[in-house]
Amino acid sequence: MNPEYLLQQAAHSRQVHLIDCFNIIRKHKWVVIIFFLVVVSAVTAVTFSATPVYKATAQIIIERRSLFTSGMVNVANMDPYDQNYHQTQYNLLMSRSLARRVIEDLDLAEGFAALPNTSSHESADISGSSETQIPSYIVNWYLSNLEIVPLPGTHLLDINYLNSSPEMAARIVNAHAHAFIERNAQRQRLVSFRTLDWLKTQLLAQKMKVGTSQQAIYEYKYQQLKSFSPGDESIFSLPELMESYVIQDLRRRLSEFQALRLEMSTKYGPKYPKIVEVDANIRRLEQKLTDEVYRIRDSIKMELDRIVALEETARKNQHSLQQMSASPEKAINYNLLHLEAENDQTMYDILLKHLKEISLTGDMERDNIRIVDEAELPLFPTKPRVFLNISLAVILGLTFGTGLAFFLEYMDKTVKTPKDIMQHLGLSVLGMVPYDRSLKRNKMLALPPGDSCGSGNSFKDSYYKYDVSYGLIAKLPLMQSRASGQVFLVESTIAGEGKSTVLAKSAISLAKGVLRVIMVDADLQRPSLHYLFGLENGRGESGLINAMEGILSQGLKKGSLHEYSIDDLFSLIALKKQSGQLVITNDTQSMSAIFENGRLFHMQNQVISNTNQPPSTNRLGSILIREGIITESQLKDALERNQRTGQPLGYILINAGYINQSQLQRPLKLQIEERLQKLFSWKQGTFAFKPGRVETYEDKRIYFEEDYVPLINRLGALAGSRLIEKEVLSYAKSVHESNLTLLPAGTGGGNVKLDGPLYYTLLSKFLTILKQHYDVVLVDGPPFQEAASSVTPLLPLVDGVIFVIKAGKASIESIHRATTHIKSVNSNIIGVVLNQTKTGYNDLS
Repeated sequence: MNPEYLLQQAAHSRQVHLIDCFNIIRKHKWVVIIFFLVVVSAVTAVTFSATPVYKATAQIIIERRSLFTSGMVNVANMDPYDQNYHQTQYNLLMSRSLARRVIEDLDLAEGFAALPNTSSHESADISGSSETQIPSYIVNWYLSNLEIVPLPGTHLLDINYLNSSPEMAARIVNAHAHAFIERNAQRQRLVSFRTLDWLKTQLLAQKMKVGTSQQAIYEYKYQQLKSFSPGDESIFSLPELMESYVIQDLRRRLSEFQALRLEMSTKYGPKYPKIVEVDANIRRLEQKLTDEVYRIRDSIKMELDRIVALEETARKNQHSLQQMSASPEKAINYNLLHLEAENDQTMYDILLKHLKEISLTGDMERDNIRIVDEAELPLFPTKPRVFLNISLAVILGLTFGTGLAFFLEYMDKTVKTPKDIMQHLGLSVLGMVPYDRSLKRNKMLALPPGDSCGSGNSFKDSYYKYDVSYGLIAKLPLMQSRASGQVFLVESTIAGEGKSTVLAKSAISLAKGVLRVIMVDADLQRPSLHYLFGLENGRGESGLINAMEGILSQGLKKGSLHEYSIDDLFSLIALKKQSGQLVITNDTQSMSAIFENGRLFHMQNQVISNTNQPPSTNRLGSILIREGIITESQLKDALERNQRTGQPLGYILINAGYINQSQLQRPLKLQIEERLQKLFSWKQGTFAFKPGRVETYEDKRIYFEEDYVPLINRLGALAGSRLIEKEVLSYAKSVHESNLTLLPAGTGGGNVKLDGPLYYTLLSKFLTILKQHYDVVLVDGPPFQEAASSVTPLLPLVDGVIFVIKAGKASIESIHRATTHIKSVNSNIIGVVLNQTKTGYNDLS
């Protein structure tokens, strides 16, 4: 499972109580106090050193304009009732042009030059500037002290001005209000004058337009009547002709005669007397109609001449009208001209009416902006507010100081107290190393030369700083009745947590309890135990790696069991992954073990000819006979073949068809296990190893890949080692006492890969040997976070892990990740040693 998920689950499962918050504040109390004092002191100093600032306030009202000329809004294209009217007035109050006017009226530019914050360059600009050219920075300074505050729900607004002088503040704000009202009145009067001028101009133009329209109408009528013919029906649509009774009567009579003429022409010829008479009447009526139309044309001509005469004085140029051709469009053109003339007359009447209104009421408009309350002299400064500032400083100092403490606690994901270990990691605390700043400056040895583990005041005086014996011996599982000692891996999350120092002092603590203790420095990247105990030659000190290289350099051809034990022989073959046959002979019999790539493959037993020992192969046969797999005659036949050919008995039985592979597997395994037990009991004899590939009889598969390594390891631990044990113990160095020993990391020539399987196999063998000679084996491993791949193979080799945590060093998440990984490989974490902690031992409970 993901370690981060487990960490979050552990954090959520624990309820946070109020006492935890008080503990956090108490833990970071100096942060809170210092932050509080800094904030209050800074605010107090700034408050009492600041220049008092006074605020003067004047109140004005802005109402909607009530103009008598409101009816001209659409005509003059002016809308004083815009929905943003009030917002526009607020912005005008803050306009730069108004600010420049007030600065000029009150001569504030000189006062600005005298301010302490004004530079010499700015003062020169002010002195050289004219009244009409106020520098921009003076206007910016003025506007920065000006405030416009609308009162919600009303047309009132406050004009505030800030200044260090109360008299100047009141004077400036009143001047600003009056200047705004005067400027607004001037603007309104200017609008009225412009409107009046516009109306006069429009009235004159409209008057000219009305005359032009009337002239166009009469001109049109005259031109139409000038070319009159009785057959042109369109000419009679003119109002003068349509309204004339004489013309209408003549047209009626003319129509009757024309209809009669048309009827008679179907019966009679053109010379018929009645038709001649009708034609004469028609010509007479047409002449009368023409005379009447000409009379009306002459009257229109007279009216046109009158209009032209009236406009001659106002017009310099007169545009002649185009002659319109006689067509059905003549009536339509007349109607358009008539409608245009009526519109011009109506517009003229409207303009004339409003001109009279403005002339009568031009000075009767009332001002819509006025002062409600002028500014009075402020009695108290608005800035700084001493009581408010200090009160806020106290509140903010405590609030943010406490918040900073919680923030630091939130950001601090490290372990600092035993309570953190138990709550966040769920591990027990073996002991603590108290914090001592002098240890950073003075690097003292773990056990100074000349001091022993048993007594000595000088040792006691320097040792108490690293004393982790509190509860350590009692909590280690050493009370179990075991034939050998126990191996503990001392681990940490990252480098620099004091893992090696804690291991050294823990070893001294255990040695004081009359326990045989050996320290193994397995942190090959940064070995340090030899430094702590003052051994010479630094990294050149021989040790663990040298012992491994010495063992691997041993040749395996032939020799005596006085120098090599059976365990040594099997271990060397396994380490070097050799294939071949190992023949071991004592006084009575010879036993051969067949290996392939370092693994035991098969074993054979032969009785020496001058002894009375029964053949060893009868053991396999007796097992097969006892289980009813073969008969005695079949066994006798197989034994005879074995003596003739030298082939394995199992191969003969299978080849003869007496048994199959599954029937042979179990009895063969029992036979090999019995032979292994017997072989490891030999203490005397000789051996010879013949390397090379051996016959495995794959066609009948009489050999099975059984794993005999656990049995070989158990038998080897009971029988003991000679060569490997001698090599390992030769590099173990006693540290001023017989019960405290150190096996340094040493240096090698590169024959052993430090993170390879060969290294861990040898280390496992070494630890097994050391357990037989010491009560406690403490292994200094590499830091987990930097070498997790090197730590993981070490875990199955030890009986438990002692985890070292330096207070305030590694984060809880990284520690949790390391401990979770250790537990995931079924390794037991004995407990935690908290190094360099500022917490007393009473916090362990």
